[in-house]
Amino acid sequence: MLTLLTLGLAYAFNVSNVHIMHVRLIRKHLAPAWTHFTRLAVAVVILELLLLLGIGHLQAATTVAFVKAEAQDGYTAARVYAGRAVAGRASELGFKHGGEVEQLLVDIGDVVAAGTLLAKLDSANAEAQLQQAKADVSLAAANLAALEAETQLARQTEARFLKLRQAGHASAQVYDEQRLALRAKEAQLNVARANLLRAEAARNAASIIVDEAHIYAPFAGTVQARHLDEGSQVGAGQNVLRLVEVDHTEAHVGIPEALAARLDAEADNRVIWEGMAYPARLKAVLPEVDPTTRTLTAVFDLETSEIPLGAVVELELTSHIPEPGYWLPLTALTESDRGLWGVFVINAESVIERRLVEIIHAEADRAYVRGTLTPGERVVRTGVQRIVPGQKVSPSTAVAARP
Repeated sequence: MLTLLTLGLAYAFNVSNVHIMHVRLIRKHLAPAWTHFTRLAVAVVILELLLLLGIGHLQAATTVAFVKAEAQDGYTAARVYAGRAVAGRASELGFKHGGEVEQLLVDIGDVVAAGTLLAKLDSANAEAQLQQAKADVSLAAANLAALEAETQLARQTEARFLKLRQAGHASAQVYDEQRLALRAKEAQLNVARANLLRAEAARNAASIIVDEAHIYAPFAGTVQARHLDEGSQVGAGQNVLRLVEVDHTEAHVGIPEALAARLDAEADNRVIWEGMAYPARLKAVLPEVDPTTRTLTAVFDLETSEIPLGAVVELELTSHIPEPGYWLPLTALTESDRGLWGVFVINAESVIERRLVEIIHAEADRAYVRGTLTPGERVVRTGVQRIVPGQKVSPSTAVAARP
């Protein structure tokens, strides 16, 4: 009777074989005294019952949280591309003609306005040539005035002799002399006019040479570099100063060729520097692929001057990738073979089964996967280290997956 009672209780509470052996061991030592110590036997039965109740409690099914697998037609990924902040305009400034540097009126770091005089060559020789050219213009103008008067006189004389000839008071010879003299004066007048134009052109050229002995700021900016000092001999086109524009900053970012066509000039783009986001407007995408990075350069206008020139900036772009799959929390994944991952699902009988998946895209706390999952399956969310395939579990309330 004691044996039947023990086996019945073990079956009722789903006691493991090990525990049954412990109970039998206790019974083996106490059974001989049954006929002599009835009350003690009853106490043993009660003790067995309490022991079995405790073991049954320990063997209760493990409670697990789960999330339902919801099929998606794709995912949105945010990708970051590195770039560099550059000046909207930057110029290496020099003289068009060689000579000796007479003055450098700015230093490194000076902020200048457009049209500010920055440097000057020794222009004494050029100014002397300009004065000579001006004198040549005055001389040519005087010659022109004299020839205009002489031509006017020759024209009037020719007209008088024409009347005399028509009246028969002058010979043809005399009239021809006056007529040809007028033509000669007119030719000389044209030469004088050309000489004046040539003198004026020479004066303008000399004036330009004098002006080119000065360097003026082509735009407002900051002097980034000063390559020479006063007294230095400089050649034509040699760099003297570097001026960069600080009020207009651009970001040059390398992006993949496939992404370039999807960039929108009207989109609300952001450039990140030192953790801060700044508005950026797409200005252009350069057509030539960088041979080193194999990317196209996208140029963005920045609406700030806080980012230092040359600083590394990041452009964050989001794009939708059409790829069927499921979003799952990272805590639901277990590592498997050949680059695959495993997840545990709870079947209709609350028994654990294993599915293999492939990670397509991962974020901070979740992953987009594809594999042998079926829409609507209950995927164990946390505690995967406590369960194995075939184990019976108690599912808790479902947690919705974040799309």
